[in-house]
Amino acid sequence: MKKFIYLLMTLLGFGAVSCEQITEEVSGEYGVPHVNFSLKARVVDEAGEPIEGIKVRVDWVEEYTNQDGEISINDSVYTGSITRVRFEDVDGEENGGEFETLTLDITDKVEKTEDGYGGWYDGAYKAELGDVTLTLKTEATEVENQ
Repeated sequence: MKKFIYLLMTLLGFGAVSCEQITEEVSGEYGVPHVNFSLKARVVDEAGEPIEGIKVRVDWVEEYTNQDGEISINDSVYTGSITRVRFEDVDGEENGGEFETLTLDITDKVEKTEDGYGGWYDGAYKAELGDVTLTLKTEATEVENQ
């Protein structure tokens, strides 16, 4: 009987997941409350020069900065994921050096622009971050990460 219940649960989409397995990289799935989210930012180095090719991630949505270091994301994301944005250098030296990954808590910059209508849709939000500065990795940082 136990095997039948496990099989039935698997077919219905239930898995053996404990709270300890959930990390900050959890993204929304079907049936999870969501919002429409708009993010604008410009990614620069410490000298104020734009950085192209930086991967910017909100929930499961990933976009890359353009040649002016600008990023614009407009997508539907998990309700609880609009308070963190991750900036990651994925192309190494190509964009003027290797930059450290930065995860920002943007809770104080998120503004509600539309009410939800109940159910799974919690409304629309936006965040305009202005310039986001990334720092170059140092040799000490690279040794720590290995």
